[in-house]
Amino acid sequence: MSISFSELVAKTLLDLEVKVVFGIVGIPVIEICEAIQASGIRFVGFRNEQSAAYAATAYGYLTQRPGVCVVVGGPGVVHAMAGVFNSKTNRWPLLLLAGSSETFQQNCGAFQELDQVSYLSPHTKLAVRPPSPKMVVDSIRRAYRVSMTGTPGTCYVDLPANYIESTVDDFPKDPLPPIPSSPKCAPDPTQLQKAAYYLKNAKAPLLVVGKGAAYACAEKQLLEFVEHTGIPFLPSPMGKGLLPESHPLNVSSARSAALRNADVVLLAGARLNWIFQYGLPPKWSPNAKFIQIDTNAETLGNNAADLDLAIWADVGLTIDCLFKLVQTWKYSVGISTPYLRTLNETRSKNEKKALESRKSSIPLQMNYALYVVNEELQSLSLKSKRNITWVSEGANTMDRGRQLLEVTHPRGRLDAGTMSTMGVGMGYAIASAFAHSSDKIVVVEGDSAFGFSAMELETAIRNQLDLLVIVINNNGVYHGLDTDAYETLRDNHQLPTTALGTSIRYDQICEACGGKGFFVKNEEDLRSSLRKAWQTSSVSLINVMVDPEAARKLTFAWMSSTKVKPKL
Repeated sequence: MSISFSELVAKTLLDLEVKVVFGIVGIPVIEICEAIQASGIRFVGFRNEQSAAYAATAYGYLTQRPGVCVVVGGPGVVHAMAGVFNSKTNRWPLLLLAGSSETFQQNCGAFQELDQVSYLSPHTKLAVRPPSPKMVVDSIRRAYRVSMTGTPGTCYVDLPANYIESTVDDFPKDPLPPIPSSPKCAPDPTQLQKAAYYLKNAKAPLLVVGKGAAYACAEKQLLEFVEHTGIPFLPSPMGKGLLPESHPLNVSSARSAALRNADVVLLAGARLNWIFQYGLPPKWSPNAKFIQIDTNAETLGNNAADLDLAIWADVGLTIDCLFKLVQTWKYSVGISTPYLRTLNETRSKNEKKALESRKSSIPLQMNYALYVVNEELQSLSLKSKRNITWVSEGANTMDRGRQLLEVTHPRGRLDAGTMSTMGVGMGYAIASAFAHSSDKIVVVEGDSAFGFSAMELETAIRNQLDLLVIVINNNGVYHGLDTDAYETLRDNHQLPTTALGTSIRYDQICEACGGKGFFVKNEEDLRSSLRKAWQTSSVSLINVMVDPEAARKLTFAWMSSTKVKPKL
């Protein structure tokens, strides 16, 4: 009995319990993609390899199992490299399979020839070409396992065209067992004792919850820890939702005060990178002690972190063990401290200021538009008992959305991530629709960010997905121009580098692909469109025109010193 190579690849993925594969067909992988679909695995064909690879990385994050992406060789692999980099920097598991030129045509100028194993090796955990067609089973299973064990990342398997055209006689006829989830590393008892000592003696402790804790599914342990100890917490952008945003110990609204005053900081799956200003003054106290919990050993001790206090272990296991050591200690339950009073006063002041800024106007202000989006959709979510998974992308849109869009459940928000990568939005949304199929997937993007992956609207519509896409349209990158200024400057060839076309009808692109589009300029139409779009079970796009903010000085909230001065 023989089997085609493509069928063997599909069987291997099926034995691994892969449910969905993202990619783009082409020579020579079209036969593999067709075999995958024939096996019962869902194949989602994209319009661009970047988006397909981004989708696979997000699926890996949401499911804690490698997302699988199939692309053609040469330029297809180069395009998918964006997803490989995204997987590496965010530490999400990705299995990339790609076709390649025939082995006997190596160095002959073959079709789309590229030494893909060498090209990808520096950026992956494993990059292999099976020694023979029958060895593809071992190669894929090994790559799948390595991708999710230890620090998650990308593994690559090269599939030469002459392999794909072959048949295999010697292959495992019975289903192979699935690969279990990655084993969890327990914390060092000595390091735990040190951490407990510093926490118990802290005058101003702070728990920082990162997306590493979200990937570890540590929400139960974190909630128990916070509610018992009374330690205030600050979630990272993708750590939001692990703990209730409405929790009285959530100090997101007093972020700067928390960073400036904390003396002992417990980092639960969060990195001291640019997002948290490296743990350094002036944003942080120069005397702050950082207790890092991370599964990536190379991260431990980075920047302001103290390697002597580092814990190389699973976040959930560590918090559980640490909780047992501090069970007889409480920081603030039932009491108030000067540190907590400072945080509460700052939070109240900032929240009051935010409330005062919520005023309807024409043109709509971006902050108010986002406030309306959150208010309306949270109400609809509550009534329908259906969670929202947010996908947020852009510069101003993502930064302000971090504060204004409420996340109600773990892993309920995806954004541009560690590298602040633009172009991930639609790929992430499509992945979320498969991983969180019971949720309403809501994509909130700036018009510039949406342009990176806009044609994936057709992918979502073709696959009959339930997505609500909201484009916050200010006619530019960061900020834009009104129509009169745009026309005048364009005629003189003096458009600023941040300018995009005015009032572009992204809603009509959605309609042209078979979805539903809404074009809104005021609060009443925005609320009405949100209600209508929520009720649909297909793809809707709401194109929200907001103030271009041409005169606004550009600052980025995460950076400690970056200030870009626009020309206009």
